[in-house]
Amino acid sequence: MEQFLEFVDRKERESIKHLNLVEKALKNAGLETNSYVDQDDSYIFVKTTNSDTPFEGIRIYKIGDTLAYRTQKEKETEPYGKAYLLDLEEMFNDFMSENIKEEKAGKKVIDSLINEIKQFFDRSAKAEAEISGKERDKTVILKTGGTDYSGMVVSKI
Repeated sequence: MEQFLEFVDRKERESIKHLNLVEKALKNAGLETNSYVDQDDSYIFVKTTNSDTPFEGIRIYKIGDTLAYRTQKEKETEPYGKAYLLDLEEMFNDFMSENIKEEKAGKKVIDSLINEIKQFFDRSAKAEAEISGKERDKTVILKTGGTDYSGMVVSKI
């Protein structure tokens, strides 16, 4: 019977193996990555492909049996915002249900992973542009005459 520490060590080794495979696939697609799998909290940092995003990249990490990613301001800071799941095993099973060979299904999973990440960067840049454009248009500064500065109001309509 396997002891708890052996189980945890095996799960950590599997996580590192999966993260290394994902990193290799992302590098082959031309994305810039940094690996932090030797730390207590193993993850991969993927630099954004769009410079208009308010963050430098995303952190891909293991949660249980699935992968997830969150936005990250800089390489070595903590991530913030919502976590998005990358359930690669479920993707693989979906492709296999379409009577596709395992190798071809694996390639489709890799393509889907890369497309998901690139689309996330593009959607984030588009959302940031919309937000900054709308806020700039809605800011109104009202001035009143005299020396009463309490009459200067900044409001968003």
